[in-house]
Amino acid sequence: MHDIHNRVSLFFDNALGENERKELLLQVDCDPKCSKIFKKEQVYRDFIKNNITRPTVSTDLIQSIKDSINIR
Repeated sequence: MHDIHNRVSLFFDNALGENERKELLLQVDCDPKCSKIFKKEQVYRDFIKNNITRPTVSTDLIQSIKDSINIR
């Protein structure tokens, strides 16, 4: 089960190769447990993506970081 969770996570992080993606999607289609894990991760990531807002960063902070990088 742990392997499936890892592969599903890698899938949504776009960190799987094309063959690994296809294999996982076939397993999701054939295995109800894998399908449940996949859908749960998908719902979780969609929720985060659509309901969590990132704080804005001021232009002064951005410039300060750029300046400190350029100095070193």
